[in-house]
Amino acid sequence: MALRLIVTSRKDMAGRNIFTALSKLGFKEEGSFEGMPVLRKGDITAISTERGQVEAEHLDEYFSPEYYVFATRHRSESGIKTLTVHAPGNLTSEARIGGKPEELAITHPCAMKVALLELRRQRDLLGLDYRVSLEATHHGPTSLKKPVLFVEVGSTEKEWNHTEAVEAVATAAVRAAENREDFPACLGAGGNHYAPRHTELVFNTSYAMGHIIPGYAIDALKFEVFRQAVKKSRAEFVYLDWKGMKKEERKKILDYCSRLSLPVKKGRLMSGGDGRELDIDLKLFSEAEKVGGRLIKKLKKKLDVERDETGDAKKVFSGEISEKELMQAALEDLKRRYVVEVEGEELLLGSSVLSPEKAKVLGVKPGPDFSILAGGKSIDVYGKTITPEMVTSNRVKRIRVSWKWLTWLRQNV
Repeated sequence: MALRLIVTSRKDMAGRNIFTALSKLGFKEEGSFEGMPVLRKGDITAISTERGQVEAEHLDEYFSPEYYVFATRHRSESGIKTLTVHAPGNLTSEARIGGKPEELAITHPCAMKVALLELRRQRDLLGLDYRVSLEATHHGPTSLKKPVLFVEVGSTEKEWNHTEAVEAVATAAVRAAENREDFPACLGAGGNHYAPRHTELVFNTSYAMGHIIPGYAIDALKFEVFRQAVKKSRAEFVYLDWKGMKKEERKKILDYCSRLSLPVKKGRLMSGGDGRELDIDLKLFSEAEKVGGRLIKKLKKKLDVERDETGDAKKVFSGEISEKELMQAALEDLKRRYVVEVEGEELLLGSSVLSPEKAKVLGVKPGPDFSILAGGKSIDVYGKTITPEMVTSNRVKRIRVSWKWLTWLRQNV
């Protein structure tokens, strides 16, 4: 397995707290680095460096990870409570906070997307009053040989010590390090430091975002630095915050894109190209998404999904996938997870789950014995054999199906 490295800094108050929080997420001590324990969980390693996080250019001497995930503090004079993700780099000749002038780190747009989505999920789950967003490219380190991303909590000492916010960042860093998903990547340009339009794009489409060049950096941006941003983001196109750019800024970025024959997009995007809205059964599709089946995952790169406040699909767009193709994939994924039937106007999703209540009645205590039953094996309790079937309950989830798809479902279930 390829190593993924989570990096915190002892000089960073939030970083110290994040490192402590990782121990609650299944990490175990294994060895040491710069006088601090090294934490490991599967192919993920977490360290606490003695250097400041923006100065940690030395890590390549000790590690050769697939990529680095820095989990750190975010500092801002505004004092706004924030959970952010960004790529490191210095877009201009100024390098006031680590790294080299006009040098950008290689970044990992897919892991950045996963981290951002997890920050939003944790914020909502924990009821945190924090803004979740991408940030424009800034600060070091810039010279590491492998991709780098930052996941941060801010903007003041109060937030750096806020247990739940720190744990949200730790969880998002782990999710980023665990990532196996692949998304089409783009480069961002225009707008302010917190990149609201680019954040919206990542939230609402299957696109991932790499480096972001804010409006305030465009005037001093050289073509070679722009070329770096494209290459080190593996960008397939540039997404412009058109209204967040001055006329001369647009002209400059469009010229740079033309020189590289790089497509430019703005406004509302469809992940599948010039997509149309698909008239599918949204409840069935959302249920299939929750299952996490391989067929839907494969097709999602070609979809643009608008979501409601609960995260369920509200509208689905695509320029490449037919409605029946998507519905067939959703149904097949559900069949792999449930016993599927149609009853009247409803789709029934049946499953069997172990019941702690039934187990308790039969004398099975929570712990190893329950885990053995969950693994499909029988156990002996006071001389009596307890089988998994004896502590299993059947559950049925009902989904009311739209009329358009009812006949099709009856034919295909």
